[in-house]
Amino acid sequence: MRRNAIIALIALAAMLTAKLIVIAQSSRNADFDANGIVDFGDFILFAQAFGSNQSTLDLNGSGSVDFPDFILFAMRFGEGMPEEDIAVTLPGGAKLEMVWIQPGRFMMGSPTTEPERDDDEGPQHEVTITKGFYLGKYEVTQAQWESVMNTRPWAGSGASGDPEKANFPAFFVRWEDVETFVRRLNETEGKDIYRLPTEAEWEYACRAGTTTPWSFGDDLIRVGDYARYFENSRTATVQEDGRVVYGSPEPQEAGGVFPNPWGLYDMHGNVREWVQDFYGPYPETAQTDPTGPEVPVEGGQPEINHVVRGGSHNDRPPALRSAARLRSGTSIRTGFRLLRDHQ
Repeated sequence: MRRNAIIALIALAAMLTAKLIVIAQSSRNADFDANGIVDFGDFILFAQAFGSNQSTLDLNGSGSVDFPDFILFAMRFGEGMPEEDIAVTLPGGAKLEMVWIQPGRFMMGSPTTEPERDDDEGPQHEVTITKGFYLGKYEVTQAQWESVMNTRPWAGSGASGDPEKANFPAFFVRWEDVETFVRRLNETEGKDIYRLPTEAEWEYACRAGTTTPWSFGDDLIRVGDYARYFENSRTATVQEDGRVVYGSPEPQEAGGVFPNPWGLYDMHGNVREWVQDFYGPYPETAQTDPTGPEVPVEGGQPEINHVVRGGSHNDRPPALRSAARLRSGTSIRTGFRLLRDHQ
């Protein structure tokens, strides 16, 4: 009798577990705060709503937030935990460090109240990034470019193009050459996993969860700690008569300033960065994984109609804001940051 009871309990437990698994597979998203992870923040939101009829937290669709929903939430706790940052070996042997970027939501563009914004930064709209990705910790360096391409397009451009500046960002990089760089990496991998970030992915990573003009806040006094721009990219020389003479702004060594909150360096300044999108107006409605216009909207050759982001060593702080965008037109002061899709 006892043995039969035990068998019955085991069978009942198996049935309940199977039922819960089926429900969990069909239940709603448990990442309530949309930060890419089912974590303690989501638990707080769930606990506050327990016993209510908040539909967004009703995981099994029963009409109320109750104990079965808690079971489903517990089964999902920890989903989306960050991947480890990685370092990959490029053709030619150079190493490339990459940072894992979680999926999530953000407001793309700038509010109309942001000082010195441009009209093409609006309308501000919600964007959902559904897939995490790896992004270069630094802008692609001259050593990394030479490792893959065996060329030096920046040669003769000044001190930043000298051979010993291997850890400075590659610049004077044309769009079609970046395409070749990416193609060679994918051919080596045997699959298409490397590319440029979309404009939305770039701004999402640049903001790193912030909503201020720069990822370090809105205090101009701090810009020199986080960005290479006009003022701190010039060489100062003291003359015999005591006068200080400044040279022209030039790209500086990668990672010479503080990173943004997600560990990415030089998202503000140093060299402008190519992104995948053609330049065009923003939509007025919320978007999911947007890729920009399919063709150039202003005519002309495709290579001069892509967006560049981040500003450069030759720009003033407003051009370095997270929302600032520019139609390329030229490869001067332009480099890029590489994205690797998660497999």
